[in-house]
Amino acid sequence: MYRSVIYAGGIKVSYQILKMIVYVFSVLSAMYGLNCFRFDQMISKGKMKQFYCFYIIASLSLGYLLASFILDFVTIHL
Repeated sequence: MYRSVIYAGGIKVSYQILKMIVYVFSVLSAMYGLNCFRFDQMISKGKMKQFYCFYIIASLSLGYLLASFILDFVTIHL
């Protein structure tokens, strides 16, 4: 259990809560970023279930990578 506390704007925020917020924001921004591609031209008819499975996995993967980068970048101690 982490006992470290980060002060963000005068409010005590646990590192775990901050980490969860970063992960949610990263996944949502990955979903938003994937919307710019024209997937409807590449999808065969009747394959929407597989596309949504791909879309969820891709956005979770990209969101995880983005959140890991942000958290590692922020917690670098020089």
